[in-house]
Amino acid sequence: MRANRKNLWVIALMFNAAFSVSVFGQGKNSGQEPKCPLTSGDWKFMPEYSDEFNGKSLDTIKWYPYNPGWKGRPPGFFSPANVSVKRGNLILTSKTETLEGLPAEYHTFTTAAVKSKQRMLYGYYELRFKPMDSRASSAFWFYSIDPDTWTEIDVFEICGKHPDKAWENKFFATTHVMKLPGLEGEVHDNVEWKTPYRLADDFITCALEWNEKELKWYLNGEVIRTRENAYWHQPLEMNFDSETMPEWFGLPDPKDKAGHFKIDYVRVWQQNPGL
Repeated sequence: MRANRKNLWVIALMFNAAFSVSVFGQGKNSGQEPKCPLTSGDWKFMPEYSDEFNGKSLDTIKWYPYNPGWKGRPPGFFSPANVSVKRGNLILTSKTETLEGLPAEYHTFTTAAVKSKQRMLYGYYELRFKPMDSRASSAFWFYSIDPDTWTEIDVFEICGKHPDKAWENKFFATTHVMKLPGLEGEVHDNVEWKTPYRLADDFITCALEWNEKELKWYLNGEVIRTRENAYWHQPLEMNFDSETMPEWFGLPDPKDKAGHFKIDYVRVWQQNPGL
């Protein structure tokens, strides 16, 4: 009787495992197209904008391993050598380093940037990531600069390590408009969301829902900010980067070890046309 019960227990475990894979198995190795976490609306997965980072190097068809229009926020220089793909993660590194041949304002630190080669407009953008344990930032954001239009959506900017420990729990969600036809002046606003945990300690998931009417920021499935979409109706480029923030976060200690901003995946869905 014990043997039969054991066999039944094994069969039940096998069934539960198979059920979990079939229903919830949308991970990196499931071979299935990920489903949008939003329960309302008809969402289409966009593989051309998404990446699981399962290869041995960055997909340069989709991404630049630097920012073509910007060398970085001084003194940190965006070094392509600080961008890598390892063990299923995109890794952006910041470290103490001075490279030869750079403008004088770039010194002491190198950081990293990855920028999309395509622009995108509206959708649900989800990122699973682990911020770097450093005063250099970890950031996920969208922007584009044209002759008469310059707008930006910052999904997050995070300072993973700081002498004031309160900074290590702050998730900054921000929007900017530097110039836009018909708009006088500029627009800058942010929400400082405080978490009950230290952000750089583990992987977390965030998302931006961006449509014609509003912007919504999600952190681990919870809506943490909603804003009317009054200005962001232009296709924008997607960015991941790490910057030195002398006036905001302060500079890393040059004696600190390198920081690593790890991105497990970025997944993008857009509403099916006509809906």
